[in-house]
Amino acid sequence: MLGFRVSFGAVPSSAQPPNLRRTWRIRGQVQGVGFRPFVYREAMELMLEGSVRNDPSGVTLVAQGPADFLDELIRRIREEAPALARVDDVTCIEEGAPEPDEGVFRIIASDHAPAERGRVTVDAAVCEDCLREMRDEGDRRFGHALINCTNCGPRYTIVRDLPYDRPLTTMAPFPMCTPCEAEYRDPGDRRFHAQPTCCPRCGPQLRFVAQEGEPAEGPDAIAQAATTLAGGGVIGVKGLGGYHLVCEAVDDDAVARLRAGKRRDHKPFAVMVANVEAAEQLVELSPAGRRRLQDPDRPIVLATRRHGTAVVEGVAPGNHRLGVMLPYTPIQHLLFDAGCPPLVMTSANESDDPLITDDDEVRRLAPFCDGFLFHDREIERAVDDGIVLDGPRGVVPIRRARGQVPLPLALPTPAEEPGLCVGGELKNTVALVRGDQAILGQHLGDLGYALAWRRFQRTIDDLERLFDIQPAWIACDAHPGYASQQWAQRRARELDVPLIEVQHHHAHLASLMAEHGRSEPTIGVICDGVGHGADGEAWGGEILVGDLRSCERHGRLRPLRLPGGDAAARETGRCALSWLVDRFGAAAADHPAAAAALADDGRRASVLTMLAAGLNCPPSSGMGRLFDAAAALLGLCDWNHHEALSGMRLESAAMASLARPSGADVVPVEPTEQGLLELDTRPLLDALLARGEEVTEAAWLFHDALADALARAVRKVRERTGIHAVAVSGGVFCNALLTEQLVGRLADDGCDVLVHAEVPPNDGGIAYGQAAVAAARLSGRAEI
Repeated sequence: MLGFRVSFGAVPSSAQPPNLRRTWRIRGQVQGVGFRPFVYREAMELMLEGSVRNDPSGVTLVAQGPADFLDELIRRIREEAPALARVDDVTCIEEGAPEPDEGVFRIIASDHAPAERGRVTVDAAVCEDCLREMRDEGDRRFGHALINCTNCGPRYTIVRDLPYDRPLTTMAPFPMCTPCEAEYRDPGDRRFHAQPTCCPRCGPQLRFVAQEGEPAEGPDAIAQAATTLAGGGVIGVKGLGGYHLVCEAVDDDAVARLRAGKRRDHKPFAVMVANVEAAEQLVELSPAGRRRLQDPDRPIVLATRRHGTAVVEGVAPGNHRLGVMLPYTPIQHLLFDAGCPPLVMTSANESDDPLITDDDEVRRLAPFCDGFLFHDREIERAVDDGIVLDGPRGVVPIRRARGQVPLPLALPTPAEEPGLCVGGELKNTVALVRGDQAILGQHLGDLGYALAWRRFQRTIDDLERLFDIQPAWIACDAHPGYASQQWAQRRARELDVPLIEVQHHHAHLASLMAEHGRSEPTIGVICDGVGHGADGEAWGGEILVGDLRSCERHGRLRPLRLPGGDAAARETGRCALSWLVDRFGAAAADHPAAAAALADDGRRASVLTMLAAGLNCPPSSGMGRLFDAAAALLGLCDWNHHEALSGMRLESAAMASLARPSGADVVPVEPTEQGLLELDTRPLLDALLARGEEVTEAAWLFHDALADALARAVRKVRERTGIHAVAVSGGVFCNALLTEQLVGRLADDGCDVLVHAEVPPNDGGIAYGQAAVAAARLSGRAEI
C-alpha cells in the first residue's frame, strides 16, 4: 500500500477528468464486515467517483476515474480488505465512458429485498484498535467490557433475524447515545453501521455476583472476579457464544473443584493465556499453529505440551498435548489486565450437556461456582469455541465452531435445489445447501443427550429461517438407528421431498474431496469408531474407492466381535478380550493377558461366555475399537470416560517412547474370499504381547504397524485401479502420530494425498460430505 502511494505520486487533481467507468461484482464474505466503508475510504483517498452497495450475492461497486487508479482500488480490495472480509471473486461486468454527474463516492443503503436474506457474518475477536481504546484512560470507552466495532465483536451469536440491523439483534434494548450514533452514521468511522456498537453510557453493563457480598459493577466487577480467582475460586464468565467456567490453571485444588463440579474427571481442559508469548511458554507451536492461534476466530490450538510449566497436571491428565487459546472478548482481556495467570477456560455445562447461554440457567452451577461475571447483552444462539490441532503437516480442524460458522463452504457440484443435511449422531453438525455452497452449522454434540437433541432441532429451524431456505430434499446418514436419520425421514415425509441416504464413510470421503474441490474417483482411507456399512455391519477401518456419487469397498480391517455391542466402546477390556479370542480361540481364557485386559474375574468370565456363544457380539471393522483393545492390553485405559480417550492415551504413550520400533510388514494385507483386502491384526497382537512391559515402545509399534499396513493396502488398490489420489479421513485421524506415519508413507509412494484443513476429519464433517454427495446425485448423473 505504501509502495503504491510513494511510487504513484499525488492523487489526481479535480482538474483531471476521469476517463473510465467500471462496474464490478464482488463475492465472498463482504457483508457485515466493514467492507463497504473500507471501499468508501479507499475510493475517497483515490478521489474516485461512484458508489458501493450490497446486492443479493455480495457487493456491487461502480467507480470512475483514471484507469491506473481504478486498478489500484481493485488491488487494495483484493489484498488489503478488512480482517473479517474474505474476497473470493472480483469480476468486472461493465466498462465504458464516465457519466458527467456521478459526483462524490457514496455508500448506497441496501434495499433489503427478500433475496438478500441469508447474509450472516461470523463472530470475531476484539480488534487491536478497540483494545487500545479500552486501555486508554482518556478515551470515552476506557475499561468498556463490551467494546466492539465494524472489524470485531459479536455477529452470529446476537442476530435474531435478517436483515442484520440493530433492532433485529440482542442489542435492540440498548438505544445508541448521541456520540455512538454519530459514529454509526459516519462512513469514514470505524463504527459505521456496526450494529453492536455501544459505550459504557448506552450499552450493556457488566456485573459480578458472588455467592457472598454485594454485586460489583463495571471495573469493580473485573477486580472482584480476579480476586475470587486468585483465592482459588471457580467462576462463570459470559462469553460470545455461551458461558465459560473459569479457574486458575496453576491451582491444583481449583482445577479439582472444577472437575468435580462439571463431572468431568478425565477430559482435558483448555487454557487461556494473555498473549502468544505466554502460550509458547506452555506449548510448542509451529509457525502455522502460532498464526492460527491469533486468527480472528481465536480457536483452541492443541499443541505439544512443554514440561515444567506452572500449569498443573490436572488440567490435561496423562496427555502430551495441551489446548491453549488467546482472549477474544474484552472481558477476557480485562481479566488478564488485572493480573490473572493462565486460566482454565472450559464450557459452562455438566458432563456432555450443551453449552449454557442463559443467565438464569447458569445459576444452576452455583453449588460449585463462587461467582458469576454477567453482562446484560443476551446470547441468541450457543456457539462453542473452535478447536484445531497443530500437527506435523499443518493445522487440522477438530471442531468447527465460533468464528467459522456460518461461513459457507464451496461444493464441487452445485445443487439444483436447496437442501438440508442432518449429519451423524456424535459431534453432530447440520448443513444447508444453496447452489454451490454448503452452510455448515455449529457443533451440536452427541444427539443421545436430550439437551443436544433439542438444540439440533432448534438449530435447523434457526438456520432455515436465517438463510431463508425451504429444503427441496433432505440428506442423512444411512444408519437406521440414528436419531438424526429418523428425524430426517419424518421431515421428508412432512415436506414431501426426497430423502437421500449417504453411507457414513462415503460421507467422510466426500467431505474431504469437496474440501479440495475434487470430484474424480479417489481412494479413501477412512478410519473411525463405527459407521453403518453398506452390508449392514459396523464399519470403521475402510479402504474405499469412490467419487461424489458412489463408492465401493476395496479393503477393511479384520473385524472384531464387540461383546455387548456399544458397551465395548466404553469398557475397553471387552475389545481386548475379543482380540485375544480372535487370536487364541478358547485358550484366550487362560492367557495371562486376559486378566490384564479385564481384571474383574466375574466380568471377564461373562464377556468370554458371550464371545464363545456369539451372544450379542456384532462384528466391527472399526479402527477405534482396535485402539480400545490395545489401550486395555497395555494398561493405558480400561474405560473410555469420554470419546477417544483410549486413542489419546495410546498416542501420548507412543510419543514418550525413546525406542521407536518399526512396524513394517507386521500386519499382513491379503484378499479375502470375497476379494476384499483385509488387514489381519492378529500378528500385531503377538507383537504387542512380545513387548511385555515395554508399554511406550509397544504403543509406538502399534501406530507404525497400522500406518504401514494401510499404506500397503493403498498400494494394492492403486495397482488395481490406477488411481493416485488418496483421501485420509475419519475420526481416528485426529491422531496426529498415525496420520503423519501414514501420510508420509503415501507421499513417499507418490500418492496425491488429501488431508483436512477446513472441516474436521471426525463426524463434525459428515453433514458437509452428505451435502457434496447429495448435490452430485441430484445433478442427474446418478441415481439417488
